Formats: sequence, C-alpha cells, structure tokens
Amino acid sequence: MGAKLSVILGGLLIATAAGSFYYIDYLQDQIARLKANQIILETKVAEQNEAIENYLDNQQKVQTQLVSLEKEKQAAMRDVNKLRKTFSNLDLDQSALANPEDLQNRINKGSKRVLETLEKLTDPNQFDEKSSTNN
Repeated sequence: MGAKLSVILGGLLIATAAGSFYYIDYLQDQIARLKANQIILETKVAEQNEAIENYLDNQQKVQTQLVSLEKEKQAAMRDVNKLRKTFSNLDLDQSALANPEDLQNRINKGSKRVLETLEKLTDPNQFDEKSSTNN
C-alpha cells in the first residue's frame, strides 16, 4: 500500500509540476503580449497627443486671423461711416462748380487709395506665413 501511495503521490507531483510549468509558460506569454500592447498603446497615445497639439496650434492661428480680420472690418466700417457722414454734409455740385481741379485731384487720390486697399484685401497670399513675416 505504501508503494501504491508513493506512486500516486509521485504521479500527482509530476502532474502538478507539469501543470505549473505550463501555467508559468502561459503567464510569460501573456506578459510578453501585454508588454508589446503597452508599447503600441504608448506610441499611439503619443501620436494622438501630437495631433491634438497640432490641431490646437492651427486653431490658435485661425483664431488670430479671425481677430485680425474682425479688427480690419471694424476699421473699415468706421471709415465707411466717416465717409458717409462727410458726403452727407457736402454739396458736391457747388464744390465742383467752384473749384473743379481740386475736386478732381481729391477724387483721383481717394480712388487710388481705395484701389490700393482693395488690392491688399483681395490678395490671395495675404495669409501665407512667408509673406506675413516679410511685412
């Protein structure tokens, strides 16, 4: 009976050792897979963080351009209102009859300024980084 018990206990010991070896090998494979997944996830998180930073930088540039355009629009509206007020108070017929050369010179200078401003506002490259650093 002692021999049978020794054989049974020996068999159980061998089965336990084999099961433990298999389980330890399985756990090591899991650890290796998890480490590889962690590296991949860290890389993806870093890429996502960089993409978010780039988006925020671009958003800040767009916001700055919008603020600049709004300021230019407000200045233009002030100029328009000033001109409307000036022209509403002028009697151009009487001024043209009194001094036509002076009126013509003023109109030519004003037209030139308006065209230059229009060219500046409609320049398709006005927001390029190279041209804005040169200005």
